[in-house]
Amino acid sequence: MASIDEILAGGDAGLVVLAETSAEVFQDCTPDLVRKLTEKEYNVVIITINNPSTILKKSYIKSGIDVEKVFFIDSITKYALGGLPEDKDESMYFINQPGSLTDIGIELNKSFARLGGQKVCVIIDSINTMLIYTPSQTLIKFIHFLSNKLRLLHYLGVYICINGSIDPLLTNQLKSLSDEFIKL
Repeated sequence: MASIDEILAGGDAGLVVLAETSAEVFQDCTPDLVRKLTEKEYNVVIITINNPSTILKKSYIKSGIDVEKVFFIDSITKYALGGLPEDKDESMYFINQPGSLTDIGIELNKSFARLGGQKVCVIIDSINTMLIYTPSQTLIKFIHFLSNKLRLLHYLGVYICINGSIDPLLTNQLKSLSDEFIKL
């Protein structure tokens, strides 16, 4: 099992990584991952389901992360607020509801068009929360679609999940759609 540092050192494009973490360190692992990616000149597109993009961006700035290379596909803010936040900016794209995988796919395609020819990493934060809003088989179909799209575009993908909290059959399906399995 490789580490994220080994994967980034290898410079492998087109890899899909299933990253498992514990619930205790979950909140800290994404900022650490984003920092490592931006330091390696990746543009990071985060599909955020857990936390609103405005809160994440403020946290990243406070942690010294270069947010010029971070873009958010935010699927929770509009759903929770019933509209857009006042402090939104051009790095944030909002989806009506977390279970709208089609809208997420559309925003990803727009992001890919804007970032064409650059190093890109897509992070799903997190698979566990997506399962609250999306049936597992529908989510697996989306992950299959996204994984192959990332490989074809030579982009890196990191799907974060909390260990022990997903059905083992689903975990095995996610592993089969990934090129690497790591622990954060």
